[in-house]
Amino acid sequence: MRKVCFHFQITQPYRLRTYRFFDIDKNHNYFDDFQNSYLANRLAERCYLPVTQMFIDLLERYDNFYLSFSITGDSIRLFQDNYPSVIDNLKKMVATGKVEIVGNTFSNSIASLYGKKAFLEQIKEQEKLLKEVFDVKPTSFCNTELIYSDEIGEWLFEAGYNVVLTEGAKHILGWKSPSYLYCNPFQTELKLLLRNYSLCDDITLRFEDKGWDKYPLTVDKYLSFLKAIPEDAAYINLFMDIETIGEYHPKESGIFDFFYHLFVEIAEREELSFILPSEVASVKEDLSTMHSPWPISGSSDEKDVNEWLGNELQQEAFQQLFILEELYAESQNNNAKMNWLRLQAADHFAFMSTKWFPELSVKRNFDVYPSPYQAFINYMNVLNDVKLQLELNDKHLTKVSKKVRNKEQ
Repeated sequence: MRKVCFHFQITQPYRLRTYRFFDIDKNHNYFDDFQNSYLANRLAERCYLPVTQMFIDLLERYDNFYLSFSITGDSIRLFQDNYPSVIDNLKKMVATGKVEIVGNTFSNSIASLYGKKAFLEQIKEQEKLLKEVFDVKPTSFCNTELIYSDEIGEWLFEAGYNVVLTEGAKHILGWKSPSYLYCNPFQTELKLLLRNYSLCDDITLRFEDKGWDKYPLTVDKYLSFLKAIPEDAAYINLFMDIETIGEYHPKESGIFDFFYHLFVEIAEREELSFILPSEVASVKEDLSTMHSPWPISGSSDEKDVNEWLGNELQQEAFQQLFILEELYAESQNNNAKMNWLRLQAADHFAFMSTKWFPELSVKRNFDVYPSPYQAFINYMNVLNDVKLQLELNDKHLTKVSKKVRNKEQ
């Protein structure tokens, strides 16, 4: 029987205010409260609330309906402050025992591309919040933008995770299918579920594409795609942003009806079944290893990390951000420390990207900068002020501050 793993990601970040060079805020409130509140409410009404209510209805109707989701700590805080009924619905889902919360980073951070210590700090903050809000300790993990490498997998195994959700990148898999279960080559107990990006793109990118030769995408047509996968390739992994339903494709497109009836058809068919990521942790059979010596992601056709670190602006911002890691560890300014964590969000670096024209990228729906250079200047102004705040009010930081300045030189 083919097992279908549906995973939805909620990664609403805090948007930065835009500054002129001399306008650093005296209260050090770097984030645009109005924009963040507007986006949280817009997405809640169009997507998060109706989607989670649809999931609740299906969970009550079908005993064999299972799904997983991951939600960043920043998303949790935004909805607690602006639209708490979204969190209430997620709690109802988890309470059914048929929904798994998968671990991720606190601020949708790309810290895993820098180093172990910064990455694990993000995980620690996220685990603390998930315990506080949902009373769960995840054992499966989905990194920011599905970023993964052999080394990142080893770090996650050390942190207590035994299943990782990542991309079924063709340049890594070669002739192999993403529909098999794999493991890390150095920590073979770490299982890898690989996203079938072609099947995901059929929905996220092509659902409304009238130029696509398969348009319109119906439930029966999509089920035929699933059934075309060989039976011995048992795992059909469909990981996508939850905004696919209601935001990337509005309700008027028929996306809600499509998903509802797709879930109903799978629940009522014997040849397909739902599965949670954690269920594969106990698989004992010998598995093929997936060797990924450099980081992969779910980004574009290349499945690389150039969306966030592909040009000199991004690389400079990234380097200057993590130069402050020691200051963060020593500082007693909790507000500045939280701001440093939030500056690691992937979106800040995506706004500096020159990889795509804005109109070609689903991810840039809410881009507020006229150019990547303006995004860089704004980011660096904020980062420099965060550095000053990390240095304040702690006489023990003198040596660390000198070390940071030496690195900057």
